[in-house]
Amino acid sequence: MTNQQEQLQSLLVETEKSIQDHQEQKLRELKFADEANYRFSKNIQAFDKYYPDIAKSIAEYQIRDDFCIHVTKSGHGNFIPDGEHVPLYSDNPLSQTIQQVKKYTKKATFGRTDYTGTQEWESDDSRLHMQYMQRLSTVLSKVGANKFTPISSLPKHYPTALIFGVGLGYHIQALLEEHSFDYMFICEPDLELFFASLYCIDWFKIIEGLDKKGACLFLSIGVDYDEFFDEIYRIANELGSFSAINSFCYQHYPSQKVNELIKSFFDNYYQLQQGYGFYNDAITGLAHVIKNIEKKADFLFSSPEEMKMLADIPVFVVGNGPSLDNAIELIKAYKNKAIIFAAGTALQSLLKAGIVPDFHVLVERTKATYDILKLVEPEQGYQDLNLLTVDVMYPDVLDLYKWSGVGLKGPEAATAFMSLYSYIMCGKQVSELPASGPFVSNTAFSYALTLGFKQIYLIGVDNGYTLNGKTHSNLSIYNDTELKALEGASIRFDGNFDNDVMATPLMAMSKNSFDRLISAFAKNISVFNVGEGAKLRGAVPIREGDLLLGEVIKDKAELIESIKSYFFAPVDDSQIKEVLNFDEFDELCDYIYNIGIREINSRDAANANLIAQQRVIFAYKKSKTPHLFQLLKGTMHYFHCVIVSLLYQFEEEQEMLVYFNEAHKLWLEFVLAAKADFRKNWKSKCDWTKPEYQKKA
Repeated sequence: MTNQQEQLQSLLVETEKSIQDHQEQKLRELKFADEANYRFSKNIQAFDKYYPDIAKSIAEYQIRDDFCIHVTKSGHGNFIPDGEHVPLYSDNPLSQTIQQVKKYTKKATFGRTDYTGTQEWESDDSRLHMQYMQRLSTVLSKVGANKFTPISSLPKHYPTALIFGVGLGYHIQALLEEHSFDYMFICEPDLELFFASLYCIDWFKIIEGLDKKGACLFLSIGVDYDEFFDEIYRIANELGSFSAINSFCYQHYPSQKVNELIKSFFDNYYQLQQGYGFYNDAITGLAHVIKNIEKKADFLFSSPEEMKMLADIPVFVVGNGPSLDNAIELIKAYKNKAIIFAAGTALQSLLKAGIVPDFHVLVERTKATYDILKLVEPEQGYQDLNLLTVDVMYPDVLDLYKWSGVGLKGPEAATAFMSLYSYIMCGKQVSELPASGPFVSNTAFSYALTLGFKQIYLIGVDNGYTLNGKTHSNLSIYNDTELKALEGASIRFDGNFDNDVMATPLMAMSKNSFDRLISAFAKNISVFNVGEGAKLRGAVPIREGDLLLGEVIKDKAELIESIKSYFFAPVDDSQIKEVLNFDEFDELCDYIYNIGIREINSRDAANANLIAQQRVIFAYKKSKTPHLFQLLKGTMHYFHCVIVSLLYQFEEEQEMLVYFNEAHKLWLEFVLAAKADFRKNWKSKCDWTKPEYQKKA
């Protein structure tokens, strides 16, 4: 055979192979198309049933002109994301993904807190919660003293999975074939990729399978990093932080958006470990609201009709941050053109500057609040001042002021009870102040929104320390040299203008609370962040010299009296004991105890027992006695978050079960102790203060 004949023969073989490959590819594409269309239809049905909002987004989604799922030689779908030039996967996406899952589960990444570094501590605090926390610290210190082996590979079962990136979803199927979870959070910032995955994997099997096992699946699709963590935070509040506090973390593919999601989660992780409250806070707050009802305090009843009267009125929400100094002259200039809320110690700073605020805002429930007020009482006293406060406030504080208005702090046992009680007695509920913590400046801002102000100026609300180390206004009653306030300020935020700020975790919680509340009301309000401090999402930065106000208020004294008379009213106290329902709390505590004493012989059985308890307690959140949920919720978080973390932190399962039993026994003891304590102390005011606060008390 000549060389020319050989070349011709080779060309014929290549052509035949090309034709055969083309035919085989065509068959693969036809087969994939049939399977994909059926899969898409089944997936849509599942989303319609379980996630109607996502189903609606899918139905409304407009694909781009060149949208195409490429079929690989292995018969699976592949995809080139918008703006990219290469597909997500190789010629065998499933095999590639299975290898990735094996790699990431063998050397797993976990988002969790190591509580075993806790040292055993002593306390003379006699409150029930603190006594049991002290005993729990003994258990944790014993675990920390041992050289246990940290879990490095993902166990067959783990409390929570946090999946960053769906891609086409092959890893989700592969992961669930080998592992199970109580909670799964899946986030995909690219809606187009998620849409493509509907043709490639059986979402309907994933969803139905998790549902049958009693697991919870949460999907965040097409969201940015801010929305993503806000969603996790919201869910953690709904289900308990134990749903997210102990997570296996999985990144499916690299991208800037996915990287931002991951950074956001770990930067904000501290938020999942705070704000639980605890039993003694809850029962003290409940006692205080009952006493405030009995003394005929005026409670806040806000309605859309009444809120219209303040829509055009400017309000200054004044905090005691360092930036207040630069705004004092501004407040003086406009004190008759805006309603002034003084948050906490900003009152003393304003009075020193000759500015009498229209309302003083307070939030802390302890007796120390009363003692400090007496200690720093201005020369003229408080009898010419109006107070805006919350249901849990120490009752004697209200007697210091000319007039006091009370809103609901929430989420609190007091708030849950008062919402129910006011509805029974008045046919309408006392208004709850949204996102009213953790600081009094948050409360003041929440009051402004709930009353209907739509033009709000935040002044001296810094939510952090500038790098010069100044922590409060120069007019403040606080002494910076004594506070050591910068200790723990490790979280950096963008500044409102020139200077970034450093925040403690609690300050960061305050900033995040402002961010969420501003976003929730964004369509209806204008919020101006005046001067230096932390930048707030959705607020307009404005320098002190750039603020201009018109003549909107005609008679300020008359307006103040109108606010008090239109929005506030007392509530009858004749049925308090009946609504408290002591018998039902007894039954709830007994039920939790009886679940807890069931036989437990494995890590997963221990975890399942905790979940059973959690779901019973959380069921009371929307019951006819929601205050009973709030009584147990906080201390349960402190115990259960620790216990779940212990269960899945070390390889030595049997040893961990020993420590689980110790810690769990303490929790069950606490439940029975709380059962007895509720009947005894439901009207006991807080007695916590410091000796140095009582000089004039």
